[in-house]
Amino acid sequence: MLALRDAPLVEPYIGPAILRNRASGVFFHEIFGHRIEGHRQKDVDEGQTFTKKIGQEVLPTFLTVHDDPTQAVFGEEDLRGFYRYDDEGIPAQDVRLVENGILKTFLLSRSPVEGFPMSNGHGRRQPGRKVVSRQGNLIVESTRQVSFDRLREMLIEECKTQNKEYGFLFEDISGGFTGTGRRGPQSFKVLPIVVYRVYVDGRNDELVRGVDIVGTPLSSFSKIIATGDDPAVFNGTCGAESGWVPVSAISPSILVSQIEIEKRTRSQDKLPILSPPIALR
Repeated sequence: MLALRDAPLVEPYIGPAILRNRASGVFFHEIFGHRIEGHRQKDVDEGQTFTKKIGQEVLPTFLTVHDDPTQAVFGEEDLRGFYRYDDEGIPAQDVRLVENGILKTFLLSRSPVEGFPMSNGHGRRQPGRKVVSRQGNLIVESTRQVSFDRLREMLIEECKTQNKEYGFLFEDISGGFTGTGRRGPQSFKVLPIVVYRVYVDGRNDELVRGVDIVGTPLSSFSKIIATGDDPAVFNGTCGAESGWVPVSAISPSILVSQIEIEKRTRSQDKLPILSPPIALR
């Protein structure tokens, strides 16, 4: 915390970056997972990013994505997205959403989608809310894996190719949100909390602050170059139409050739003139 307080603020940037495993998990949860929830494919107010893309390549061919709420642990870590039955009484299922980059199906509740008449055990809700299809444990797997050290070398190589002085390493993340409706921008924002500049000239990495990752899904997916061999878990709580539900995302680190960051909002309020009364005791 002390280091972050003294870290320099960052200016807007477009260029290469690594999203460390937990950060990558949130990235996929926000920009991919929400857009393959079944109810969004038949709502005319939704952007329907992937509705007509079954059987088409939507991710790099070295990536496979599935959602498996039957998985209770990963390594030694409990998964918050684990459940045996969904909130409509359907047994949880491991659903292969994308295989070798090709979109295969959607997350489905009992509410059918054209071409997919049956639930696959992903109808979820907060008590008192209406069920819709939701994520459980979203898992990203890769056949183009390298060590993290090699991924870092590839980041520097990509920076040199693009004539960039530095790239970014997003080490950890607090969460994010995405817009999927047609009435607003169908974009996403991911909220990093530990971010480093990685310099091409060999200088030590520099801790920085005050940045958010922004973008649109189709463009962002096309920029993924490679992944690490270091999958890790992000456990969280996701809010959507059916309320707040526990979820997990598992992903390796990813290298992207281009990512956009913008300045984060910050308060301009001044500190109180007097100390709090309890401090005077």
